[in-house]
Formats: sequence, structure tokens, C-alpha cells
Amino acid sequence: MKLPKTVEVCEVGMRDGLQIEPGFVSTEEKIAIVDRLSGTGLKRIQVTSFVSPKAVPQLRDAADVFAGIRRAPGVVYSALVPNERGAQRAVEAGVDELDTVLSASDTHNLANVNMTTAESLDRMAAVAEIAWRAGVPVVAGIATSFGCPFEGAVPLERLEWVVRGLVDLGAKGVCLADTTGMANPRQVQQTFAYLTPKFPGIEWHLHMHDTRAMGIPGVLAAMETGVTHFDASFGGLGGCPFAPGASGNVCTEDLVHCLEAMGVQTGVDLEKLVETATRGERVLGHPLRGQIIKAGPSSRRYEPPAGVRERLAAR
Repeated sequence: MKLPKTVEVCEVGMRDGLQIEPGFVSTEEKIAIVDRLSGTGLKRIQVTSFVSPKAVPQLRDAADVFAGIRRAPGVVYSALVPNERGAQRAVEAGVDELDTVLSASDTHNLANVNMTTAESLDRMAAVAEIAWRAGVPVVAGIATSFGCPFEGAVPLERLEWVVRGLVDLGAKGVCLADTTGMANPRQVQQTFAYLTPKFPGIEWHLHMHDTRAMGIPGVLAAMETGVTHFDASFGGLGGCPFAPGASGNVCTEDLVHCLEAMGVQTGVDLEKLVETATRGERVLGHPLRGQIIKAGPSSRRYEPPAGVRERLAAR
């Protein structure tokens, strides 16, 4: 396999995970979890979303969370913004980076924000202007990049058109999102192989959901095309509210374990990450989907049964 030496993992559980949890996690607890994540070695944390409290009440305390966290040196603290009002609030809160999102398919975009993709692109111009004036970089996400649950396959030519519009608006990076877990590894590889030569200098990100257990395989496929920025969510939290049955994101600790086992450096302390996910389980009051939190890393060793030990000693 053609793999990079290092990759960057962006933790999105505090936004993409908490936004669909039925209960409200207190501001104090959110701050505590972000601070724990800051101590794991992660270099990018998506802290929250500056969205309407009516639309996403779980994140109604976005500004308070940003005001309360302890910022670790070298860590980028970003937030998702849906429109210019959210962008202005995020800039005022002191975000290091703005994340935006629109859908590659019109139907999903209409279900999500009641606009077509073209209308969302037009509106993104106002967000880009706010970001430019504030000197804050933008990473633009494209939901349903690998398939729409309503329309099916998204043609590569349409995806290229969306990327072109975002690049023309000044996006530093583009994040292709498998919002409903429809991608397969070959498709991920072919998509990046098609797009990356057309947009030199763009920082490419991948946001995989593990709905059909294709998350980490998709990450590995993207890595072979040179992509080195990946979103993940502690415990595998998250999902898409507009796709029945869609489960959460790629689990951060599972992804870190996989990459480190393959010799790809993430700079993340797996033990501290698992401790944070364990705290998340207690706070949310239900088990999380990650596997490493249950089984431990493959480097863990166990004492053999007594009879086995005796036979080995007698050899």
C-alpha cells in the first residue's frame, strides 16, 4: 500500500456527534471534553456549530463553549457555520477556522437547508466575505459527495462543479463527505484521483460515516491518492438526520489505532483518547460504537491460562 508517513485527524464528535443526541450535554461538560481532547495530541478539533438554536438545540451554547475552553498551542479550533449569521457569530467567538457545508445533490440540500446546491453556493459568498475580512481560513465540506439517499449516485462532473464553486470563493480546503455511508473504497480512490489533479494547491479532507462499515477502508483508499486530512468522531458518535438508518462517523480511536498499527503517525495519544471516549459514554448515558474502547489495542497482552503456562515452562 502507498501510505503517507503522517496524517492529521480532525475530531468532530463535539459537533457532528452531539447534534443528534436526544439530550442536552451541559456547557461545562462540553468544555471539559474539549479540554480533554486538546490533551490527546489532536491538532484539529471541530468544537461546535453556530447554527440556529431552534434547528439544533443541542448546540445552542456554542459561544459559551468557545469562551470556556483552554486552547492548547498548535491546535486548530474550528466550528461549522451554515450561513453568514453563523459565520459572524463564529468569528466573534474567536474560531481559528470556519467549516462550511452544502450538499452535492439538490434533494439532500433542500431537505437540509431548504435551498438548491446552486443557491447555497451563492449564499456561501457572504460567508467567504466574512471569513476573508476576519482573516479566518475556510474548509468547505460537500455532503453526499459519494451518493445521495434520495437521488443515488452523484456524477463526478457535478461534484467537480461544486468544488470549482467553492474554490472560486477562496476555500483553503475541500472536505468530501460520505454523509450517509454510501461510499466504497474503490469509489473514494477514483473520486480523489479524478478531482485532485484539477485543483492543485487545495487541501483535501475526507469525512466518512461508518453506516455500512466502509469508513476506515475508505480512509485507506483516500490515503493512497495522497489525502492526509480525515474527520473522525470519538466513540463513533454522529449520523445524518436526513437518512434513515444512518449511523455515526468513523470512530476516532479506532482510526488512530488502525493507522498507528500500520506505521502511519497521527501524533495522537490513544490511551488518552480512549479515556475521553469512556468519559463520553458516562456523560451521554449509553455505550458508544467504537471497538477499541471495548477490546483495547492489539498491542495488549494477556496472561495465558495456568495449564498453558505450565506446559510452556516445561519445554
